[in-house]
Amino acid sequence: MLDTLFGLIPSGTRGQQWLAGDLQLVNWGGYDGAHRVRFSPSATLLCGGSGSGKSTLMDAYIALMMPHTTPFNGASNGAVTGRARGEDQRNILSYGRGKIDETRTEHGTRVRVLRGDGTDTWTAVAMTWVDASGPMKKRFTAVRAWYIPATARVLDDAVKVRGVIEGDFDLTDLEDAASRRLSDAAVRATGLETMATDREFLARIHAVLGIGAAGAGTKAMNLLARIQAGQQITTVDELYKRMVLEEPDTFATADAVVEHFDELEGTRLRMVTAQRQVRALTPLREARTRIGDAAERLRLIKEIGQFRDDSSPAAMWRTSRRLDLLRAAEEELRSQAVDAESLVATHTAAAEAAEAERDSLIQVLRNSGGDRLETAERELGAARRRCEQITRTREKVEEDLIPLGAVVTDEEAFTALVAQGKSALADPEVKAGVRESYAEARTAASVARDRWNELESEKKATAERTDNIPGELHAARAALAEAAGLSVDELPFVGELVEVRTEFEPWREAFNLALGGFATTLLIDETALPQFRAAINQVRTRIRVPFEGVQTGQARITCDPRQLPGRLDYRDTPFTGWLQDRLDQRFGFVCVDSAEELRAHRSALTVSGQMSQGARGAHGGHGRRNVLGFSSHRRVDELAGEIAAAKAEVEAASSEVSAAEAELDAVDVRLAAYRRIVDLTWEEIDVATVTDEVTRWEEAVEGISEGSPEIAAMQNQIAGLKVKIQGLQEKTGRAKGEHQHLMERWDAVAEEIDEAEVALDEAAEAGRELTGEQDAWLRSRFTVTDGETGDPAARLARLDASLESASRVLEEDRASAQTTLADQRAAVRRTMESFLDAWPNPNLRADPDASLKDFERILDDLETSG
Repeated sequence: MLDTLFGLIPSGTRGQQWLAGDLQLVNWGGYDGAHRVRFSPSATLLCGGSGSGKSTLMDAYIALMMPHTTPFNGASNGAVTGRARGEDQRNILSYGRGKIDETRTEHGTRVRVLRGDGTDTWTAVAMTWVDASGPMKKRFTAVRAWYIPATARVLDDAVKVRGVIEGDFDLTDLEDAASRRLSDAAVRATGLETMATDREFLARIHAVLGIGAAGAGTKAMNLLARIQAGQQITTVDELYKRMVLEEPDTFATADAVVEHFDELEGTRLRMVTAQRQVRALTPLREARTRIGDAAERLRLIKEIGQFRDDSSPAAMWRTSRRLDLLRAAEEELRSQAVDAESLVATHTAAAEAAEAERDSLIQVLRNSGGDRLETAERELGAARRRCEQITRTREKVEEDLIPLGAVVTDEEAFTALVAQGKSALADPEVKAGVRESYAEARTAASVARDRWNELESEKKATAERTDNIPGELHAARAALAEAAGLSVDELPFVGELVEVRTEFEPWREAFNLALGGFATTLLIDETALPQFRAAINQVRTRIRVPFEGVQTGQARITCDPRQLPGRLDYRDTPFTGWLQDRLDQRFGFVCVDSAEELRAHRSALTVSGQMSQGARGAHGGHGRRNVLGFSSHRRVDELAGEIAAAKAEVEAASSEVSAAEAELDAVDVRLAAYRRIVDLTWEEIDVATVTDEVTRWEEAVEGISEGSPEIAAMQNQIAGLKVKIQGLQEKTGRAKGEHQHLMERWDAVAEEIDEAEVALDEAAEAGRELTGEQDAWLRSRFTVTDGETGDPAARLARLDASLESASRVLEEDRASAQTTLADQRAAVRRTMESFLDAWPNPNLRADPDASLKDFERILDDLETSG
């Protein structure tokens, strides 16, 4: 070390000369947004009028280079008292928010700020120095930044950033970090090297810039702060106390206390950080366990394979489970088949004995004269069958008689009905009248519905307009205007430009009759008339539209209220002056109250519409549609009434169509009934005759039975044996069917047993075995356990039902395990990335998944250290 005028300096110093290059500010006081102040390399002078921002710049430099206890420039706090950078003086919070002023209100002190009023904001200061002595022009930048929440009241509520970088740095690069509340990871991502305390930050700056010898940079900066404070010194005593005399030892003691406090604060911060690290990493263990369990499940499921793969352990397990149940089912089926075979033999023997007894009784009955009774019973059965057939036919005929409105009680009436039916079926015109009525009703309904739709469409179109001109004229005008390249406003109808004055409303119909076709005449500027005529010459319209070229821009005139023109209101357009003049000349009818007054005027008009012009006149045409007016409300109301009437016509026409349809259907029903009846004879529906025949044969059977009681008894025995034999035969058939079914099932089970044994033998020869772990997992997933009791076939069916969806179950388990694995891995990644954002570590950032053990080791160390 060398002893110089400035104290001890390293003997190997390179004599670097660092010069201020530029000062950057973001949201500092009145400097809203980002600002850069570039310094001259030779000399720098801050000058300007009062309030121009000199002190704000100096305070930015003090905030960057001085400890937090150093007061700001005297010009900033000359009229205030209190602790340096406290609430009563300028401080970081007031500079960051851009405090303008404060006022006293009934609710307290109201502070006006440039930014951060109820919202978060941030501020930053940076200085870049350039090494002017070296050829490389090295640069060094120091940065301080503060994130100020809306609720911050003191500086400790703000997030503080202290950082340096070898080279230039742009403060606007901190915008993204500011959006993340200036977290340490976000700030480091910009390239800054951050420090946790002011002591480390300032020591780094002093070391790089060579401020103060032998680590005395703090003293040098304190001296500079007193010089820059700009406070007025009025006495020599004060000058010596501030600038010359050494500070008391108590100051050094105080600095030592502060330094010790800083060490304690650093220790506390490290403990808090460790505690947060433990909380952040604790979920890793549970996630690691779940990841292991999910991976183990996936491994086991993969080893087990699919049930549809015959070579998989799953198929082996299924085959072995089914083999045990198949053998039990085979034994059960064998026992049931033996029982069924014995039951068949029993029922067969009983049926044969009953048949032998019946045959014996029949032979005895014949020998005792039972032939006549047998014949009578045979004829009785035939008569009863005919009676049932004729009764069913008669019932159908009675149903067909209902639409015909006829009643048949004897053969004569039925013959007349058949003749009537044949006549109706032979007449080709029987449906012509009904069809014609139906067609007329359909046509009338269609016409009424079309009229209704037209009125609805016209009402909708009329409601969108402000005139009473018919829609077809509007369409024709639009076609002409499009061809001529004009708008419809340049081609108005006369009726659109006039309206009957309210007090003369009763004259509306008379005015429509008097104006006639002139009311629907198109008006066009006479200067555009030649081009208009040439343009529309090839246009084809269904309705003929009159038009007239007129001189526009004429002055309006005052019309006599006794005459037609004077009883109209006029729309203000370029055509209005000409229209008033034309109406006054051609339609200046005097409006009179009676026909007797017509002869008193050259041209006159009555309220009923009679018009006189000297010896000429006209009358009639009442009911003509109104085309005058500025509003379509009157026409809309008229259309509403017409629509209601049209709707009623549609409903009436629909009713007529329904009635015609019903009549047409009724004709079809009657003709169908005739077709069924004309093919019948009276004998096919004569129920009374066949009923009498049944009665006669019943009496004959009863007479024969009463004459020989022994025959009746034997007949009863024979009938009972018939019933018994029939029952035994049915039982025998059911027993044989059951026996056959059991034998088929037995054969099928035996084949399955053979196939299962072959499959298991092949697996054993190939060395494929089912582990205990695989067997336990499959038993837990699928029903039918070893201890289950009951019918083997039912157990086998339940096992098959359970295995029916086995592949789907395995896929669901596989998907569930994969989802769990992915979710837990994502949770681990989020936890580790969150840890790395808060506590960066380059060795772990590369691959969080591969660093899981390292994080668990960190967690163990933190928990062990307490």
